[in-house]
Amino acid sequence: MSNTLLAQTDLVTFSRSGGFYEDSFALSLGCGAGHHIRYTLNGNRPTAQSSLYEGPLTLDPSLFSPSCIYEIVNCIPSTYHAVSDVKHAIVIRAAAFDDEGSCVSPVATQTYLIKSLGCDVHGLPVLSLNADSLDLFDYETGIFVPGVHYDLSDTTGTGNYCMTGREWERCINMEFYESDNSGLNQQCGLRTHGGSSRWFQQKGMRLYAREEYGKKRFKHRFFETTELANFKRLNLHPFRCSNWMQTGGQEYLSQRVAAQMDIDCLGVRQVAVFINGEYWGIYTLEESPDERYLEDHYDVDLDFLNIIKYWGVTNYGDATDWWGFRSWIESADLNQPSASAYAFSRIDVSNFIDYCLLELYGANLDWPRNNVLQWQARSGEPFRFIFFDGDGCFSWWYYHALDNATHQDANSLIINKFMESEAFKVMLYERYSELASTVFSVQALNAVLEDYRALVEEEVPSQFGRFGFPYSQKRWQADMDSVSAFFSKRARAFHREMQRLFAYNTSLIEDVAVSPNPSDGAFTIHVTSTDCAIVSLEIFDMTGRLVDRGDHFLRSGDNAVTVHTRLRSGLYLANIGGFIKKIVIQ
Repeated sequence: MSNTLLAQTDLVTFSRSGGFYEDSFALSLGCGAGHHIRYTLNGNRPTAQSSLYEGPLTLDPSLFSPSCIYEIVNCIPSTYHAVSDVKHAIVIRAAAFDDEGSCVSPVATQTYLIKSLGCDVHGLPVLSLNADSLDLFDYETGIFVPGVHYDLSDTTGTGNYCMTGREWERCINMEFYESDNSGLNQQCGLRTHGGSSRWFQQKGMRLYAREEYGKKRFKHRFFETTELANFKRLNLHPFRCSNWMQTGGQEYLSQRVAAQMDIDCLGVRQVAVFINGEYWGIYTLEESPDERYLEDHYDVDLDFLNIIKYWGVTNYGDATDWWGFRSWIESADLNQPSASAYAFSRIDVSNFIDYCLLELYGANLDWPRNNVLQWQARSGEPFRFIFFDGDGCFSWWYYHALDNATHQDANSLIINKFMESEAFKVMLYERYSELASTVFSVQALNAVLEDYRALVEEEVPSQFGRFGFPYSQKRWQADMDSVSAFFSKRARAFHREMQRLFAYNTSLIEDVAVSPNPSDGAFTIHVTSTDCAIVSLEIFDMTGRLVDRGDHFLRSGDNAVTVHTRLRSGLYLANIGGFIKKIVIQ
């Protein structure tokens, strides 16, 4: 098996680098003359009191971490899922010491994932995180536990794991292994991350590359949807981030769909995580949607960049330009050419339309009141939207997402104002019509779903066994089937929502004409409408039987509705929006 990770520090060497192995073997360590090696097995940094290396180590279960951190209650106590054992990797952290007990080398860390010892992750890449246990689990300073900051009167908003900022970042060693053992091995910073996932047993996390830890960047091509191989921050999105669905893949699925559209979206990758040698479940490794993401993808100047969250809160830079635009649009009439031209210059309309359509068609239960980020390279330039946190997508096919998104509140102001613009609605509908037969087609969406299924299906029992989520393999399969059902049923439900958006009444149509008439079944219905609308065209034979039906989008003004039928020769009645015309098929 190929082992391409560098397995050497300044003074400590390993006879084999970490990674995936079929069977156990004897591992030799070495260091410079006049020094000795001490090592740990539980993820802690070695000290002068750690085990002395005296000869080759046989990688067998005796080298599993003895700490049993899986027994630590690291969440709201009532939600803790107890297990009797977990899947183990073997972690060796070693350093060279002199005769006085002073450490004279960097700490070298290697993780060994040995299949014959039960460490099989079924083809997933592995992210191994190793840290001093006190940094993670100490009552006062541990970032993974309820700890000193936990308040029984506010169990979901307090706890050490809810603390933020640099003070709550811990130095760890991270290793990433592809199936061929290529990857990277470096120190970095670790914080908890997310909303509710902070107080779940399987936590959301963020990794920080910093020069003070040794390397400024994570240099590896993690994601196939981007050519980037240089990242400042990475997020670990846990299998459980909500209770809407138990697939563990809503974020992965929605980001992979977004990658096919004009949306600023995140690279995603399914990985298995180990912490201090113990299995920590399935995660979605992804880019962090922040200023560094924009710097990497768009080469923006951070001195001028502005990022806004929740439709008005400064996330980075300054929100003055956004609030100026927001104040203007409150009283603007976007059906006036000058106003619509200005509005369309302040927001990247193509991006905004695709962003809205993904949130709406995906029926995101957690939008638009949450999970909104818009950015501009500098004041005066157009705003674009970043799609992130898609856990609420693809759950309820019957969800009235458009109604929810256009409630009359501050979170819906921008959407509502653009929906008042006939030009915007026309562009929205035309783009939806295009996506309906491509990215949003049942075939395309199910292809993404099956890709995800193939990645994680065999590993889901380990995830369930470790954290009790999903509740069972059967529940996971049922929710995967529910996502597939969403893809099958959503088109019709969303079409009805679009029909309500373009509400029709007979007073909109001023004139209807058919040509040629008679025809061979191919003809055009010319319709003059006073507003944009979706209307139904129904064709009946002379017995009153409906023989053809379709919905058509009308713009304000003159429209040409092209019809191709395979009807037999005869006389028919065409009803379009309440206007009846006789048509003859020859």
